[in-house]
Amino acid sequence: MNWIRASVTGLLLSVVVLVTGCGGGGETGSDPTVTVAPSSAGATASLTWDPVHDSSVMAYFVHYGRHSLGQWGSCAYESSMHASSPSATVTNLTPETRYYFAVSAYNGLESACSNEVSIQTPRAST
Repeated sequence: MNWIRASVTGLLLSVVVLVTGCGGGGETGSDPTVTVAPSSAGATASLTWDPVHDSSVMAYFVHYGRHSLGQWGSCAYESSMHASSPSATVTNLTPETRYYFAVSAYNGLESACSNEVSIQTPRAST
C-alpha cells in the first residue's frame, strides 16, 4: 500500500490518504500530502502523492473544497483540477479557511477518491 502526503507551506501537516487504482481495481497509490503557503492573493496548497503503479494510469484529479464529504471514495467536492504527474498546486485559496483534498487516478475511467486530507490555510501575508 502506498501513501500520499499533503503539506501546507507555512504549516507542515502530513496526513495519510488512500488512492485506489483506476477503473475499480489495480495497484494502490499513496495518500496526498498537502503544504500550504500564505500570500497576499490567497493561500497556495501544494500536494504530492506516490503514483499508482499501473501503466494504464494517464493522469490524476485533485478534488478539493471547503466541506468534508465524510464518505470514503466520493469525489463530489466543489472544485477539481487535472494533474499529469503525482503532484499539484492549488492557488487562490481563501486565507484562514479549512480545505479538504482527495485524489483520484484516471486511465479512461476515474477511480474512487482517496481518503481526504484537510488543512487550515494561514492568514494572508501583508
